[in-house]
Amino acid sequence: MIWAKTEAGRVEMQAKALVKERAQRNLLLLIDGQKSEEMLLANVVGIKADDFTALEAMGLIEPLAGPAGRSARPVAAAPAAAPAAPAAAPTTVDISTEAAPLDYAHFTETLTQLISKELGLRGFTLTLAVEKAGTIEELMEVARRAIDQIRDRKGAPAADAARKALFGA
Repeated sequence: MIWAKTEAGRVEMQAKALVKERAQRNLLLLIDGQKSEEMLLANVVGIKADDFTALEAMGLIEPLAGPAGRSARPVAAAPAAAPAAPAAAPTTVDISTEAAPLDYAHFTETLTQLISKELGLRGFTLTLAVEKAGTIEELMEVARRAIDQIRDRKGAPAADAARKALFGA
């Protein structure tokens, strides 16, 4: 199910009068008419199916569409490319050599946890980019940026471990 904010929901984001529970406020903030309920449940800490019901009962959100298969559908990664010659440390991480299919919801959860663990508050904008991403390609771009930032802050071994956590060996 895909949810959208009602006009009352948009007003509530400013007024902060009805929704007092933090998890529900975060959920209301993230509902954008594009992300499925399943995706939000899988990737937002502290929310449950009852939170959608509560927000709907207050007239703050409304259903837009039926089940969205995107959250559980395996999506193929970018096509394999020839490996680069070993040289000086690259300025960006090449993750296009990964050919295994990726599960959108699992990849999103893993990427979000990795950003939080490795970058903390410095990864806040990346976490927002993960939540905004609507396709696996957009998530792959966020993953590239995250791995680059991890390498810049913690070195190549930490970036390699992050890449392995996201894409396997």
